[in-house]
Amino acid sequence: MNISKVLFLLLWVCDIVYGLDYLVLKKEYSFKGQAVYAKDIFPELENNFLLFEIPQNMNRYQIKSNQLIEQFEDNGLSIGAETPIITFKRTFSGEKESIENYIMAEFLRHYQKNKIQIKSIQIEQITPVGFQKEDIKSIDFHPKLLKRNEGSFNVVIQEKLKEQTRNRKVYFKYLLDAEIQAIQTTQPINGRQSVNLTNARLVWIPFERIGSALMEENELGKVAVRSYTPKDIIVTRDRLIPKRVVKKGDMILVDVMEDNVLLEFTLEAQKDAAIGDVIKARVIDGKKVYDVEIIEEGRGRLL
Repeated sequence: MNISKVLFLLLWVCDIVYGLDYLVLKKEYSFKGQAVYAKDIFPELENNFLLFEIPQNMNRYQIKSNQLIEQFEDNGLSIGAETPIITFKRTFSGEKESIENYIMAEFLRHYQKNKIQIKSIQIEQITPVGFQKEDIKSIDFHPKLLKRNEGSFNVVIQEKLKEQTRNRKVYFKYLLDAEIQAIQTTQPINGRQSVNLTNARLVWIPFERIGSALMEENELGKVAVRSYTPKDIIVTRDRLIPKRVVKKGDMILVDVMEDNVLLEFTLEAQKDAAIGDVIKARVIDGKKVYDVEIIEEGRGRLL
């Protein structure tokens, strides 16, 4: 158990046993102006007094919790703290909800087939400027950001200066808390062997950083691994090749249309093939060879 949890527990016990009202500093607070007062941290206090001032050019400020504890003690208040360092972040009047909704929609669209489940998304404004929803001209959220759960982006707003307007970039950070569906091997799979529910399973993994696109549920039984793949591996698209549905020497039922009549005959495959591959196929007990496109397992179309 860490120190902050121990402290919190002790304060809670004191409150129950002795009836004392102990206040506990959280690890993070928001602020707008430069001056931070006691009631900014504990609104329920009767006595309000100045704690410290934050330089105007700083949007993030940190202070040791024991410094604040001493100031409260000087004013007759006993308090505790969750962490040794307390962080203060400046809040701005910029419109956030529409930006959060836009980013969430981008992730949902991009990972629709992987059934992403978004728990929350947080954005933090870095550029100190206020704006309304109607001021937003564009949101520059680069596609590469869709591969990780945190990063930076900018929003272009229209800023009014007296009688003139100009475009201004407002910078943000985002943090996404989500899970995504993936395919995990349950046993070693040899190269060119199909990936299906006999050797793999569906799992949910935290969405953090996606280096390569993940295999999708609808690909099970339709693709194979390129090379030997160990057990408990999350399968990515770069490991996959089309599933082999025809082997060299297999008999292929081939369709051909002649005078509006559909004819079928059998040819012998001259190489392994997946759906969509074009291969040579030979007439059984003959030398004539045709080009055939594989359309499904054991079937082809004469080209």
